Amino acid sequence: SEMSKILTILPKDDILKIKLVRWGFVKKPFYVLSVMKRRQGCQSGNKYEDLGWWDPSAREDGNTHFGIKLERLKYWMAQGAEPTDKVYGLLGQAGILPRRPLPPKLKESKGDEDIKWRPELQKN
Repeated sequence: SEMSKILTILPKDDILKIKLVRWGFVKKPFYVLSVMKRRQGCQSGNKYEDLGWWDPSAREDGNTHFGIKLERLKYWMAQGAEPTDKVYGLLGQAGILPRRPLPPKLKESKGDEDIKWRPELQKN
């Protein structure tokens, strides 16, 4: 098929990404989830397929809306396409992918802990 021809043409080191491409108007964003090469600019128009959409502006019900072609997403991820961090977060919120764990929280320093490593700040 045509899709298998495209995938055989791609160099092995050229990674496919699932990216958000911005559409919409000023202060009214609307995003389309597209499969494209990793180094391809989002606005270039060179994409393989659109997989879904995301409307981040809240509607009357107070929710943002997200639509996805789940079978096509599974297909492209099986072909090696990796979602960007933002797309991964959206898919995690939708329950399609597992959520990434939160980074560990660091303890707040008291300010005088750094002095022992900096002799110029120590009081004699």
